Amino acid sequence: MTNIVIGAASGLGKAVAHMLAPRGPLLLADVNLAGVQEVANEIGSGVEAAACDLRDQADVGKLFDRVPAIEALVLTAGISGSMGTAHEILDINLLGLERTIRAALPLIAQGTVAVCFSSAASYGLPDDRDILELLEDPLADDFFERYEALPYETGASFAYAFSKLGIRRQVRRWAPEFGKRGARIVSLSPGINDTPMNRIDEARIPIMAQIIKASPIGRRGTPEEVANVVDFLTSPQASLLTGSDVLVDGGMVAAQPTQPYPRTGK
Repeated sequence: MTNIVIGAASGLGKAVAHMLAPRGPLLLADVNLAGVQEVANEIGSGVEAAACDLRDQADVGKLFDRVPAIEALVLTAGISGSMGTAHEILDINLLGLERTIRAALPLIAQGTVAVCFSSAASYGLPDDRDILELLEDPLADDFFERYEALPYETGASFAYAFSKLGIRRQVRRWAPEFGKRGARIVSLSPGINDTPMNRIDEARIPIMAQIIKASPIGRRGTPEEVANVVDFLTSPQASLLTGSDVLVDGGMVAAQPTQPYPRTGK
């Protein structure tokens, strides 16, 4: 069986790739083929690298054509609220997850574990019926129209939190199907970690420094700390965990009790 990490060219995905390497055959994918090939070269034998664009269902399908069976599938790929438009963020983060799970489904079997990266930012959204209903089918033809009609400021920042909440909801929705196949699926919500993407965000969003300082742990997480949690989640020791989210944020959500996305009048 093959372990797969999508979004493995840097940051959290790269750390997860190194963590999974001793377990056997490993397929690393990223839209940045040169970057993910460099990571594969660092790890050495038994590792393949492939390009994969989560915006393209056919491209995602080709990735899974390369393996006969899946042991662990870890989806870390995504862009932040400062790296694209609302449409781009949703298309990659949320719709990309749905495309990935649909393509992987024929290979999901006894013992398979999927870990889908959400974010602590998703905890800033309220339990709003309008939001939750829209998240039921991200690939619906009218998804983006309904998103724009939500009674919130639906720009890039909101889209990022929305996409990551969507990942948590999709994991819950897919858990029964995985269970029928003897498999598990969970989401993992990191806080602010010392990664290239987070460093870019911190330079653009000064309040992130305050969030780090106010957190109970008082620092950024490291990619290796997050990878350690993935190590547990994909192991037999986590056999009772499926359909749930694991918040790995150093207490950042606990220290931010307010909802940052108020409803608008639209």
